[in-house]
Formats: sequence, structure tokens, C-alpha cells
Amino acid sequence: MVEMSQWDDEFVRMVDNFVVETKDPRILQEISDLDRESRLLGISFYDMYCVVLQDVKGHQVLVSEFKTYMSIKKSRI
Repeated sequence: MVEMSQWDDEFVRMVDNFVVETKDPRILQEISDLDRESRLLGISFYDMYCVVLQDVKGHQVLVSEFKTYMSIKKSRI
């Protein structure tokens, strides 16, 4: 079993919270599409999410919303 680093753990928590708190149907659909795509590729949703954050082509709205969400959450810490 591979232990997650503190950064990995924080990233997973941030993504999970973003998914749970998101109300925008476009974002929810995109998250659903990413989940389905990750399962088809045989990789974790979080790995797929990392790929999307690095290569935003086709996912500009999701990446923008997530970055805004992260900025707001980190400013409250």
C-alpha cells in the first residue's frame, strides 16, 4: 500500500470538497464525464483531475472554477 503525501492528501480533500459543494450543473456534468473517462482509462479520478489541471484544453470552465475555489478556501486558512 502506498502512503499519500501531505500534498496528495490535501489535494484529494480539496477536490472532494469542490465536488460536494459545486452547484453548477455544467461543472457537475464535466466532473461526471471525467469520472467516466478515468474509469475507462483505468486510472483514478484524482489522477485524471491532475491531468485536466495541467492540460486545460476542453476543460477551461472546470479548471477556472476549481482554481477560484482553491483560492477562496486557502485564503480562509
